[in-house]
Amino acid sequence: MPPPALAPARSAPVVAPGLEWVSWLRVLAITAVVAIHVVGHDAIVPGARETFHGNLAIWLDFGSDFAVPVFVMVSGALLLDPARYAGAGDFLRKRALRLVPAVVVWHLLWWVFLLTVLGEDVGVRAFVAQSATGRLYTALYFFWIVLGLALVTPLLVPWVSSVGRRAVVVAGAALVGMTAASAAAEGLLGLPTAWVQTAWTWWIPYLGLYLLGWGLRDVVLRGWLLAATAAGAVGIGVLQWWLWENPAVPELVRQLLPTTYYGVQVQVYAVLVFLVVKSVVRPDGALGALAAPRAAAAGRVLGDATLGVFVLHLMVWNLMLSLPALGGEKAADSVPQMLGRVAFVLVVTYAVVLLLRRLPVVRRVL
Repeated sequence: MPPPALAPARSAPVVAPGLEWVSWLRVLAITAVVAIHVVGHDAIVPGARETFHGNLAIWLDFGSDFAVPVFVMVSGALLLDPARYAGAGDFLRKRALRLVPAVVVWHLLWWVFLLTVLGEDVGVRAFVAQSATGRLYTALYFFWIVLGLALVTPLLVPWVSSVGRRAVVVAGAALVGMTAASAAAEGLLGLPTAWVQTAWTWWIPYLGLYLLGWGLRDVVLRGWLLAATAAGAVGIGVLQWWLWENPAVPELVRQLLPTTYYGVQVQVYAVLVFLVVKSVVRPDGALGALAAPRAAAAGRVLGDATLGVFVLHLMVWNLMLSLPALGGEKAADSVPQMLGRVAFVLVVTYAVVLLLRRLPVVRRVL
């Protein structure tokens, strides 16, 4: 008798006490990623700042820029834990089995999608070159970030285990400062940052955030300090909206605070969001309900599926454009359509990924 197509149902996933926030932070970050890509065309159309629709799109787009840096911090919080580390060989083998098949499969699938669905002429040489520079299609560069950080993790864990959290935070902050200074120097002095945007070096600007994820993992904010941190995060989200293509922004400010993941304000933004979410999603926190066993188990399922959503949602978005109610031009016609697109892409992609993850072989790349 042939085996069933779907894996048998499993019991609810166990969430380690005190780490319930990890899953929900991943869910928030993937929602932000989807928002960035779905509303991006609405944010950059000429005259976007002249309409409520356009301004909302700008805020949703650039106010969601904490997403990728937060994913990196979550990785650091988990992977740099000396208690979970069983040696370089064990670690690299597990990460290779998780990431390498996904890198190969998704780059090939996106190549096929570009050729067959989007009708783009991408030859073998162009496919290799664009893959190695993370430009085959939006978001695939993230694979190179996590691969690079995985390779240096066996060097970092022994050091992390031998020093205090304060030293890790200081080192992480220094590296974040170097990334931010490089981004500012690009605008002020015309110095290029393109050298880091390759498959082999893309992880370098994110190393500071990776360390901060571990260094700040046990920090819990309460009272006025939590409120101030949340207000700071909201303020940076508004700042991002104000900075984007705004003629009222002084040129020096624009150069010092580039609206990229490397900008100092975006790096700080990610840290603030990280601290707020981990402080409120806990049994005694403001969102303690999300840390209850059933909610935490649901969050674990959704959080574990975020890599699949990351690589698949842009296929769903491109296919969505053919639907009469939500499709048409890449820029939406109205606020309801724009928000409906975000919800559609997020829900449909999650549904597809959760279904596919029940297939043992497919689960390896999702």
